Amino acid sequence: MSTDESEYVAAHVQEALARDPRVNEPELGVTVVKGRVVVHGHVPSEERRRSVTEVVSECCPDLEVENQTTVARFPDAEGMDRPVIRVAAVGDLHVGPDSAGALREQLSAIHDKADVLLIAGDLTKSGEPEEAEALARELQGLSVQVVAVLGNHDHHADRPAEIAGLLREVGVAVLEGDAVRIDTPGGSLGVAGVKGFGGGFSGASGAEFGEPEMKAFIRHTKERSEALEAALATLETDVRIALLHYAPVRETLLGEPPEIFPFLGSYLLAEAVDRSGADLVIHGHAHRGTEHGVTPGGVNVRNVAQTVIRQAYAIYGFDAGRREPATAGRGSRDGQGSRSAASTAPASER
Repeated sequence: MSTDESEYVAAHVQEALARDPRVNEPELGVTVVKGRVVVHGHVPSEERRRSVTEVVSECCPDLEVENQTTVARFPDAEGMDRPVIRVAAVGDLHVGPDSAGALREQLSAIHDKADVLLIAGDLTKSGEPEEAEALARELQGLSVQVVAVLGNHDHHADRPAEIAGLLREVGVAVLEGDAVRIDTPGGSLGVAGVKGFGGGFSGASGAEFGEPEMKAFIRHTKERSEALEAALATLETDVRIALLHYAPVRETLLGEPPEIFPFLGSYLLAEAVDRSGADLVIHGHAHRGTEHGVTPGGVNVRNVAQTVIRQAYAIYGFDAGRREPATAGRGSRDGQGSRSAASTAPASER
């Protein structure tokens, strides 16, 4: 089955899961690979989970069904009956002087919904300091901790250090190969961040071979992936999140032209996450991509580019005291499964 055929089948299955009353879940992720339809995400009941297998089998009788969905006993972060860690996330803000006030209005009620705001790169339009100053004014004095990584747009003017410095002056934690710990009423949250880089994915990736320019391209991706792995390894917190700009998996790029996938992310980032372990990966960059994905090791990935989530931010809730994962991945630090449960719910702001 070709890539185009696989993507067509995945879209067909995803639509069936959203429309069939037995499931009625529009946010489940679907991947078609090597004769298998893999479905992941969370559902509210075991009965709904069984229905996922039934619906996919009816849609694709000739393909094997791998149902990786998990049962979440709570609908969203606000509905959990125990204290939870509430994470708001968004990417690709592309702020400039002409957008003054818009972001601040969108974030005005964030303290009621989240304990921290993660921004997955492309904070500015073209990496000019005046754009970063405009963003800093929007974020200054915000009632929750803000953590960010830079994106390719923030590097365009060759002044990334200035961009990061202006944001740090107003309390934003700008990460690049390092990590930050945030203590919340629901538990401790660790965020490790890198921009990441391109290179492609298994079966269609670049190699550190040939011309110096190609070697430098792939070497940079390797270095950023190694930095992410090392940063995650430093965290001893209830929940750990990897914050990136570039994508670690193909799934969250679906919707973008396949020809540009090598410039949107790298499988090396996913390998780094799976080796060190995390409860969630957040990224942006793929404006026409898909929100849901998963690493080969089972860690959930979310593309939070604003054009993908179509809201001011998405909310991800983690029950740090729960031992069995609801939607968090399997790639934990001890290899025994994630230490937290995650659910997702849309923020009300648009």
